[in-house]
Amino acid sequence: MDRVPLLIPIGGPLAGNRYQVPEGDGIYIGRSEECEIAIPDPEVSRQHAKVTLHNAGIWVQDAGSRNGVFINEKRVVRPTELKPGAKLTVGDHEFTLELSEVDEDDPSIIRPVSGSSNAKSSKNVFIPVIVVLLLLGLLAFFALGK
Repeated sequence: MDRVPLLIPIGGPLAGNRYQVPEGDGIYIGRSEECEIAIPDPEVSRQHAKVTLHNAGIWVQDAGSRNGVFINEKRVVRPTELKPGAKLTVGDHEFTLELSEVDEDDPSIIRPVSGSSNAKSSKNVFIPVIVVLLLLGLLAFFALGK
């Protein structure tokens, strides 16, 4: 069993879930379905907050939200460490951080898909696809035109 950081929703529609904060890119919390923790609430920005595991600490930063991100009722203005037991607030939704021993195959833990891109970078995937399709269309146009 490994000791892993988990974001635990306190009440609300996400209550009962436990979200693992992975090493690397971290996770986004927001209204967008592309976020690892999606909150269907108009008071929550599409990409509201980013939570990362870096140098054995959990860091929270505001991702450009409209209504702010708070740790223990203090607004986050730069990347701020979230300590176990602290309260993270996004809109009207609250989370707490736990460090827990969990089995790697524990089905109660929601883990981001390994190697998946986060909400900010996933939008850039469509640009190369569009370019390739346009080039194929041009090739077909010139090939059929001769």
